[in-house]
Amino acid sequence: MTASLRSFAPLPGAAKASRSPRPLRGLTIGCGLMVLLIALLVACFALWSATRSDQLFQKRLEQTVALALSKSEQQIPYDQESVAHWDEAVTNTRVFNRTWVDINLGVWMYDYFKHDRVYIVDAKQRVIYAMADGHQLDTNGDLASAAIRNLITQLRQSIARGAIDAFDAGQARMPRMEDLGVIDQRPAIISAMPLLPHTKQVTQEQGAETLIVSVRFLDRNFLFDLATTYLLDGVRYSASNDIDATEQSYPLTNRSGTVIGYFIWSPKLPGATILSDLLPVLGAGLFAIGAAIGILIRRLGQTYSELETSEAQAMHLAFHDTLTGLPNRAFFNDRLETALEDVRSGKTQLALMFLDLDRFKQVNDTLGHAAGDALIREVAAQLSSVLGPGDIVARMGGDEFALVMLDAYSQQDVEDACHKIVEHVSKPFNVLGSQAMVGVSIGVAMAPACGTERSELSRKADIALYQAKRDGGQRAQFFTGEMSEIVGRRHALEMELRQALESGRDLEVVYQPLFAASSMTLCGVEALARWNHPTLGAVPPLVFVSLAEECGLIDKLGAWVLARACDTARAWDLETVAVNVSAMQFRHPGFAQRVLDVLAATGLPPQRLEIEITESTLLQEHGASSGCLKTLRAHGVRVALDDFGTGYSSLSMLLNLDVDRIKIDRSFVRNLGQSAQSRSIVQAIVTMAHAVGVSVTAEGVETADQRDMLVSIGCDKLQGYLLSAPVSALKLVDMLVHGTAPSASTPETDTDRDTAAA
Repeated sequence: MTASLRSFAPLPGAAKASRSPRPLRGLTIGCGLMVLLIALLVACFALWSATRSDQLFQKRLEQTVALALSKSEQQIPYDQESVAHWDEAVTNTRVFNRTWVDINLGVWMYDYFKHDRVYIVDAKQRVIYAMADGHQLDTNGDLASAAIRNLITQLRQSIARGAIDAFDAGQARMPRMEDLGVIDQRPAIISAMPLLPHTKQVTQEQGAETLIVSVRFLDRNFLFDLATTYLLDGVRYSASNDIDATEQSYPLTNRSGTVIGYFIWSPKLPGATILSDLLPVLGAGLFAIGAAIGILIRRLGQTYSELETSEAQAMHLAFHDTLTGLPNRAFFNDRLETALEDVRSGKTQLALMFLDLDRFKQVNDTLGHAAGDALIREVAAQLSSVLGPGDIVARMGGDEFALVMLDAYSQQDVEDACHKIVEHVSKPFNVLGSQAMVGVSIGVAMAPACGTERSELSRKADIALYQAKRDGGQRAQFFTGEMSEIVGRRHALEMELRQALESGRDLEVVYQPLFAASSMTLCGVEALARWNHPTLGAVPPLVFVSLAEECGLIDKLGAWVLARACDTARAWDLETVAVNVSAMQFRHPGFAQRVLDVLAATGLPPQRLEIEITESTLLQEHGASSGCLKTLRAHGVRVALDDFGTGYSSLSMLLNLDVDRIKIDRSFVRNLGQSAQSRSIVQAIVTMAHAVGVSVTAEGVETADQRDMLVSIGCDKLQGYLLSAPVSALKLVDMLVHGTAPSASTPETDTDRDTAAA
């Protein structure tokens, strides 16, 4: 523009002619009109480009929402296949084993796959089981939802047309029907599928199939996940398309084409943002219109690039874990399904591994969640480093990973890979300036040896992982047929323990007497839990106490023992009644108040109750438990330290432990008379304890020589089978009346006694 103006500059000597303003005015007007025309063209182009960008962005958002909805619709039938094609599902619904159905078809679908509701419908269209939000519902046998009834009718018609025959012949996938519908005025994905036998060992008459119906609601949690994953602002559901000019909607349409509602959100339109930034620049400097056009083109180019990047990110987020960048569950399942097609054709074999970190919760509790996230990233990097060409690793959520080892030609190859993984993950990790130590448990299922269906293979790998955790972790476990039976027996035993706690039958509290060393008189008792199973007989405490801790029943079992012991001991003329407390009970923030409530309810004076905790529990939980100990001791409750000397403390720790009594572990008592070192250790413990005013009890006294030596050393109280075995409340009353101990019985094993208390 500057060059154009110079070409019209007045020639030398033409000053007079230039006095006429008309040529200059015309030039100014012409230039002004040209600038205005260019500005108008630029403004129109900017407006069109911004509008087009916004339209493209809105279309991308609609595609993203459609993709998320489609993924959820496809996922539910995949989830159902894991239990629908299963012999046990057919047999247990046929005889209607309510407990089995609730665990494996109801609660499992909620806990593992997050299905909000599950219905089991028999061949007569009656609901024989219903679950909502993980809890079993009472049902009158009728389906209230028309949407579910219509879907079941369509599935039955498909089965009548030969859908199951096509599936059995390998010509089609399992019969299924999924659709969108409204249930209880809430939008939902509904999926129905028949329960079919997996082998020829179970037969089923055509038309007599039981159906499993799953419902996942599309409001609340689904909308929260949608907003979080795809960055949608203000996303909500509405039955009508009541939106304003700043909102965008997506219709939810069922199979019949009926719109059942809308997803509505407020999009952040990039074009409008750019236009609002650009208009002040155009108004303030029309003389720089050329530069403004360049800026506009550049900004618009950036906008298109951002849209493309956003679309790529949305696709990446849909199939990858945001913390580690590894494939997520959906992507992993898809890749596994593809790999299994080669296995079915006989081209190769593979190993499916499910991995779970050991002691990860301790890292979160001690170092914080930021350190836990950093550790997850480090573990993901280690797993990726040991992969072979074509192998697949994914993060399934939390501290769980999955790995597919392709071309696994022998079990030894897989064992070598598992050993390498365990070795890598067991090394110390430096996270956020601290050192963290974890381990890893691995469950392995081989294909085709363990099956070629994804759901069946995953179930068996999960069972193998459970067994690896049960065996102590830090190891790999291959699936075997016996594991399914073990899991089934554990589930059955867990349910029976729950029933025993609910009814109060079959459980018993026995009492092992404590004797004053100086006079050998009965001065106290220790309450111990026993389970007399109606068919199995006496279940070892190691078994049912560990089971209670694993399935979350230890608080209930411990509270039951505490209440029974306090109520029973109230009438006895004894110094103390001791009740063992597990680490899980002790770390509960309301434990101290629970104990005080039991004392108030039973009327037992606090000074007569003694809480027994292990040395390792007190030291590990010292920071969190100091307030609990202070509360109990302030009210007069006594505290005893069980199994002293077996943890990692030194005798000097006695100065800092706020306890009334310590119990010398039976491992030291057992060696008295056989090892001079054992006598020296016991003597040192007694001397140090007495120096700080703490009483000492020796447990596991089984010979007269042990008793005499402990008395000479200075122990205050003795406990063991030489003096008395654990007895019932009635036998203890007889001991108090007659002043005699029952006849000695065969001692329990160390394992039984170590875990005898709840």
